Amino acid sequence: MKVISKMKKKLLIFIDTLKPLVDGVSVFIDKTIPLLTKEYEVTIIAPHYSDETYEDARLITFPLYKFIKIDYGPSKINRKIIKREVKKCDIIFSHESASPLAASFFALKYARKYKKPFFTYVHSIDWELFPEAVHIPFFIRNIGKSLLKAFVGWYLRNNNNTVLVSFPTIKSMLKKIGVKGRFEIVPIGITDIFKPGKSKFSFEDKIVLGYVGRISREKNLIVLLNVFLKLQSKFDNIFLLIVGDGSERWIFNNKKDVKVTGFISHQEVAEYYRAMDIFVLPSVTEANSLSTLEALKSGVCCLTRDIGAIRDYLKDDYNGYFFKNDKELLQILEKLIKDKKLREKMGENAGKSVLNLTWENTVNNLINVFEKK
Repeated sequence: MKVISKMKKKLLIFIDTLKPLVDGVSVFIDKTIPLLTKEYEVTIIAPHYSDETYEDARLITFPLYKFIKIDYGPSKINRKIIKREVKKCDIIFSHESASPLAASFFALKYARKYKKPFFTYVHSIDWELFPEAVHIPFFIRNIGKSLLKAFVGWYLRNNNNTVLVSFPTIKSMLKKIGVKGRFEIVPIGITDIFKPGKSKFSFEDKIVLGYVGRISREKNLIVLLNVFLKLQSKFDNIFLLIVGDGSERWIFNNKKDVKVTGFISHQEVAEYYRAMDIFVLPSVTEANSLSTLEALKSGVCCLTRDIGAIRDYLKDDYNGYFFKNDKELLQILEKLIKDKKLREKMGENAGKSVLNLTWENTVNNLINVFEKK
């Protein structure tokens, strides 16, 4: 008897970043696509940042506007292609920022027309991110935040849109700006290569302060650099490790005991986490902060601002510390630099605090949400 295999549903995914760029979205896609393609026929629509492809997934890219020189620029959207792909698919999953310049903005319109289920994963606090990511006057920045907040509230309020969030705090933040309807919590995963242990990279007897991610304006790395320079006047055994790349890389030029790696493989990133004694995220806006989660899983004490959903997994004085300003960051770092036992205890707690966050669980949760009646 001939066995007829079950036809896969068509899943259409929108993303606003693509390899070789390294950020939370590109990592999310890189880790979930191999698992999602086992269940769905996957098509991805993204800006054309490179000629990279995803195995077993169809990729459609739109060219970037070359005259816009920022880390993440808008692309030349082809509405006919979006309409065609929405019409053909069974499920739409957007991992783009909520923006009228995003391809998924038009996909939502066609999803309503063709009655297709639409799922939006909120991976950034857009009304905070974009005004901080560009160089504009303060008063214009505040106006921009208000306008974007209103747009995000409207965009996510559509009836056929299910809003996916990684942690409960993001859900609360969205409800405050008027987002109603169906919410689903789908925690993000952390790759198994991130784990405590000895690194292959050696920094001699230095205490390594580290950061992983984009080197861009909204990450506020000038704060970390300035605090580090102050600490150097008190301690001669510290080192600053910046894992990543971006438009603000120049601020670290010609600084003593500072290393910037550029974009590197996940395996090397994991090794650099294990080389760190303390992880610092000085960013002024985050939703989930995948890098903080990776640092915790690597057994590293983490210092961040109390922003986004970080409070859902970082517990002050247990696996890390929150700081409000440069002065508090300086004081906490001084305490940790002086106390090796405290650093080690916090690192031990860090490694235990996120063991349940795996990409397998993330994909299983996504599938359950997609197929929920």
